Amino acid sequence: MRIVALAMLALLACAHETVNAPEAVAPPVVESLPAPAPAPAAPAVPETVAVATPPPAAPPPASIPVERRAVQSADAPKAAGPYSAAIQAPAGRVLFVSGQIAVDPAKDRLVNGDAAKQTARAMENVKAVLEAAGSSVDDVVKTTIFLTDLADFPKVNDAYGRYFQKTPPARAMVQVSALSRGARVAVEAVAISRAGDSGAAGGPVTVSTAGAPKAIGPYSQAVETRGGSLLFVSGQIPVDPATGELVQGDIAAQTERVMENLKAVLASAGASFSDVVKTNVYMVDLVGDGTKMNETYGRYFQKSFPARATVQMAALPKSARIEIECVAVTRGGAAGAVESPQAPKTLGAYSQGMGVNPGSFLFVSGQIPIDPATGHTILGDAGAQTERVMKNLKAVLEAAGAGFDKVVKTTIFVADMADYAKVNEAYGRYFSKSLPARATVQVAALPRGARVAIDCLAGL
Repeated sequence: MRIVALAMLALLACAHETVNAPEAVAPPVVESLPAPAPAPAAPAVPETVAVATPPPAAPPPASIPVERRAVQSADAPKAAGPYSAAIQAPAGRVLFVSGQIAVDPAKDRLVNGDAAKQTARAMENVKAVLEAAGSSVDDVVKTTIFLTDLADFPKVNDAYGRYFQKTPPARAMVQVSALSRGARVAVEAVAISRAGDSGAAGGPVTVSTAGAPKAIGPYSQAVETRGGSLLFVSGQIPVDPATGELVQGDIAAQTERVMENLKAVLASAGASFSDVVKTNVYMVDLVGDGTKMNETYGRYFQKSFPARATVQMAALPKSARIEIECVAVTRGGAAGAVESPQAPKTLGAYSQGMGVNPGSFLFVSGQIPIDPATGHTILGDAGAQTERVMKNLKAVLEAAGAGFDKVVKTTIFVADMADYAKVNEAYGRYFSKSLPARATVQVAALPRGARVAIDCLAGL
C-alpha cells in the first residue's frame, strides 16, 4: 500500500439521513458573539469507562513541511474572533472552511426567513470562501450541518442539495441546542483540490454499499479522495439496512448496529477499523449510556484506538440513541497513537491523539478541563476551564512535536453560548500566527459536567 500524503479531519464525518430527519455529527458555526442562552444540565460522569487496555503508543510520526494559509473573503461574513474563514494546507490541497450561518456579509446581520432561506445564505457564504481559495463546491468532500430543529430537515436538504450537482460529499447532520445569533442552521465544509487525484474524472470517488443504510438525500455514504487516500464516512445511526428501520434494543444493541454499518462502508472502500484515525460519537444520554456504548465500541478496534470526541446532542435522527461518523486513512496510511503524561489519561477506547504517517496530520481527541495531576475537572468559570483545556491540547500536540502554530482546525463544544466571550478570550491567547478554521456549537451536555470541550487537527 502506498504512503498517504495527507489526511484529514474532524469533525466530524458521518450521518445516515432519513426522510424526516438527517444524519448527525458534531461541529462548527460562523463565530460571532451570541445572545446568552440557558445552560443545560451536564452529566457528572467521565467521558467513558475504560474497557480495554490501549496498545502502547507509537512514536510520533515524522513531520513533513505543511504550508498553511489563512483564507478570507469579502463576500463572506467577517470573522468575529480568533479564527479564519478557512485554512488551506498543505500546499493548497486541503481546505478547512469554518462553520457558516445565514449572515448577510453586506449587512452583517442574520437574514430573515425560514430554514430554507437561511440554508441558501449559509451555502453562499461557504461558496464565497471556497472561491476565495481558488476552489469550488465541486471540490467539497465532507460537510457538517447543524440544525436547531430536525423538523427543518426537508427544507434544509432541498436548499443544500442544489449546490451539489456532481459528486455529493459525505455529510453529518445533528440537532444542537443553540447556534450563534439565533440561527437555525450552520454549515462547515472540507474541500480537497482535484489536481493530482487519480479518479476517472480527477476528483473524489463516492463509496456505496448495500451493507449499510441507503443515503436518502444529497450525500454519499462515504467519499474517498484518491490522491490523498482519505476516506470520509457519513454519520451512521442504528438503522438495519435490510429493513430501513431503527433496530430495537438498548444502547449496546444500537451501538453494535452503528458499528456494523460503518464496517460495511469501510470494507466497500477496502478499509477496516484499523484504518480509522478519528471518530465523533453523538449520544442523547452520556450518563445512562456511556459505559455500555464504550464496551461495544471498543470491541471493534484491535490495534491503536482512534482519536475521538464524545458529546451529548439535543436530538438524533429517528430518535436514535447514538450516531457515529469517522475518518479513515486508506491504501497504506499507517497511523500511530500519540500519548502525553501531561494530558488527562484516556478513560475509554480512544487515544489522546492519532498521527497519520508519514506525518501529514495529527488528530487530537476532544479535551475537557481535567487536571492531569488529579484526574478531576477543575473548578472555575468557562474562562478557567478553557485555559485548562488548551493546556491539555498543548501537551498532546507537543508529544507529537507540534504546537498551536500547526493547528488548522478546531471544534469547540460549549454547554452554554453565554460563555462564548470568556471561551473566546482564553482560547485566542494560544494562537499568534495564522488562525485555524473553527466551529463552535452549543450541545446538550458534555462529559463530567464540563462547560467546554475542544478537539483539533494539526498539520505536522
